[in-house]
Amino acid sequence: MVNLYATAMDLIVWIIATPILAAALAVAMRRTLGAKVGWPRTLVVSVIALSVGVSLASYVATLDGIASPDGQLLVSEGIALTFFGVAALWVFAACLAALVFLEVVIPTGSVPGVPEALRRSRKSWRRTKRYAQIVGIFMRAGGGSALRAGPSAPQFGDALVEIVNRCGVTFVKLGQILGTRDDLVPPELARALSTLQSSARPADPDRIAGLLASELGDVPEAVFASFEVEPFAAASVAQVHSARSTEGVDVVVKVQRPDASAQVSVDCDIFLRVSSLAETRFPWARDIGVHRLAGGLVTSLLEELDYRTEAANTGAIASTMANRPEIVVPHVYLDLSSGRVLVMERLHGTPLSDGEAALTGLDRDTRSSIANELLASLLDGIFVHGVFHADLHPGNIMILDDGRVGLLDFGAVGVLDGETRILFAVLLNAALAGDPVATVDAMLMAFDVPADVERGALRHQVGREITLLSVQPNVSMASFARMFTVLRDHRIGVPGDVAAAFRSLASLERALRLLDPQIDLVAAVRAEVPRLLTQVASPTAAAQAILSTTAVTTAVVRRLPGQLDQIATSLASGSFTLRTRSVAHPDDRRWLRRSANDALGMAAGVTALIVAAILLFVPGGPQLTPQLSGYALVSAVLGFVGVVLCMRTVFRLFTLDGRR
Repeated sequence: MVNLYATAMDLIVWIIATPILAAALAVAMRRTLGAKVGWPRTLVVSVIALSVGVSLASYVATLDGIASPDGQLLVSEGIALTFFGVAALWVFAACLAALVFLEVVIPTGSVPGVPEALRRSRKSWRRTKRYAQIVGIFMRAGGGSALRAGPSAPQFGDALVEIVNRCGVTFVKLGQILGTRDDLVPPELARALSTLQSSARPADPDRIAGLLASELGDVPEAVFASFEVEPFAAASVAQVHSARSTEGVDVVVKVQRPDASAQVSVDCDIFLRVSSLAETRFPWARDIGVHRLAGGLVTSLLEELDYRTEAANTGAIASTMANRPEIVVPHVYLDLSSGRVLVMERLHGTPLSDGEAALTGLDRDTRSSIANELLASLLDGIFVHGVFHADLHPGNIMILDDGRVGLLDFGAVGVLDGETRILFAVLLNAALAGDPVATVDAMLMAFDVPADVERGALRHQVGREITLLSVQPNVSMASFARMFTVLRDHRIGVPGDVAAAFRSLASLERALRLLDPQIDLVAAVRAEVPRLLTQVASPTAAAQAILSTTAVTTAVVRRLPGQLDQIATSLASGSFTLRTRSVAHPDDRRWLRRSANDALGMAAGVTALIVAAILLFVPGGPQLTPQLSGYALVSAVLGFVGVVLCMRTVFRLFTLDGRR
């Protein structure tokens, strides 16, 4: 009974003492490492070390003659305390080594908590299923042979279109965006991608009603005077409903599909991973920068999914059309719009894509006038205002019932800064005038040109294309696509908005030919460019630029006399000094101090280990027990110091952010 009682008391003491000692050990280790190591792992290591360390220390004490196997001391209490103190130090060192190893292999924060781990596992499962689905589609469509052949192969475009169509909403939208980038992909591939269609069946009405209620704060019937449950247009990402506002105005309600955002998020993640893998496997993917291109496409798609961006774009285009009453931009009801719902005025008319049905009742002069007005508005947007509709295909242009023109779909809008507008105008004017030297000079200033570009070869090829364009009859804006091929061959990057301007002109050309089949867009643009150059580089704009530059220069000049006087005074008094600081930034000085501390710490640790090794093998010295000498005990202490210093330095080297 006494032994049972003693065992129970020992267990209770162990249960109480272990957490306290483990917590103290954890605090000591965190302070020694000088960083915020995760508490859970630190406490677990401490508990394991205490459990194993006590038994191991007792075993070593028996081997060294400190205690008998039954626990009786064989030496004085002072020697025993010293021995067990050194043993405790080495338990601490073992804990420290285990903790450093864990931090090097699995740093704190790299393993998520339970809620985050569950969320990630669900997302990973969805991604894995989607991966399997896409791989199956890819293999059945012959994607492997197409990828090995590259974009220049005849079968590449057809295979890619089939794969994209089968993969669904996200890939179709990404393909449609890529198909508009003649500056990035070969013309044959761009034409193949332009055939992608994103029509879809309407979503479940109850889910649409729930989404509208969450976004608008109430059910559609309470927000609008009337709301058509059946959409009149449905695509893979959104669908459009007819409604009437409480003020009696006809509106359209663009609603994002409830599951579109989640699907796009998973697919975009896969798209980026696959593009990165493609760059490591295929030379052609590295040449065109597939991963960077994929990142740009994903950014564009995510922007299109936020309808607040489209609302802002619509307002920006409307402001540029303020002096053009013949062109109507629908009003956006911002108080009824959100990131997933867009409410705007409904325009009554017929899309130009319907052909003659939209042009019934319009005589030839009216059609020509509308065509000229559309072209002038786009050119003014590109070169004068710097904001323009980047997707003016016939489906986004309406002939309204009152004879005016309406514009739709402002998800894609281009923005050009003042300097780029001037350079772009100069480039276009030089190209249309047949001047390859001025064209290339403008390109070199406006585009992203590699330092090693062969300017002579570039001028020769650009001049050749300009000459071909000048002698061809009925030149279209699409003919300028060959110029992008030249730029790609020389690895010249065209800014996205400049490419969007060319693309918008090419898209508008199709609409203009429906209005006026005899129109010569290149000639019309050539006639407008001098006016645009005059407006972009007008005397007023030049005067404002000169005024700003003069004001800045004046402020600098006014300070010069005082600064020169200060330098002269310092020279005359002999106090002039020139100071340079190679590590001026605080981060540089912090890194230098840390590197010096780490070097000194490692040097001290290695020295302690060397001395400890020497003492361990030095014969003689005071014998504490027949098996243990005083030198061995001192060697153990020095070894502990060396191990701790080295572990601390190793930890700091592997945690470059210096977590504090």
